[in-house]
Amino acid sequence: MTFRFRTIAVAAALASLGQPLAAQSSACVQPEDLADTVTYAMPLFLQGLQSKCATALPADSFILSQGESFAQSFEPLRDEAWPGARRTLMRFIESEAAAAEDSEGADAATAGFVQMLSSLDGDEMRPFVDGIGVQLIAEEIKPATCGDIEKVLPLLAPLPPQNYGGLVAAIFGLVSEGESDGFVCAAASE
Repeated sequence: MTFRFRTIAVAAALASLGQPLAAQSSACVQPEDLADTVTYAMPLFLQGLQSKCATALPADSFILSQGESFAQSFEPLRDEAWPGARRTLMRFIESEAAAAEDSEGADAATAGFVQMLSSLDGDEMRPFVDGIGVQLIAEEIKPATCGDIEKVLPLLAPLPPQNYGGLVAAIFGLVSEGESDGFVCAAASE
């Protein structure tokens, strides 16, 4: 699998949940869309996390013993979060398509993949994202990080699932504030 194809597939899985995509002027993500992306992807992330951390953590760890029920708390929110998550994905796909066109060795398979994803409407993309998402997310998680994630998730678990996306979007907004190439678009001035 080529690097560009893998990158697009990971984006399709919404695995990164916030890696810089491109310059703010053309590819920043609206805070609300990032919040929706996090909400939509949390069950996929937790499933991938359980898969990758199964041998790295004890059976009574939060991730392995409570991860499934924690992931289920996000399920009722996913339908409402999908449009924002899809906008984030499409922003990334458009950015990658432009980068592929600009590169000298543009991969025809990657270009075709980008075109196919771009042509999918609304809910047509969801089964693809869900199907490949868990696997690609698990591939991105390093077993050495399982312990660190295990320390954080139980601290965040008492929050209502509706708050996770907003929390992540706010943190990314603060971190990228004032940067011209910020991942999260600057909040509109009131």
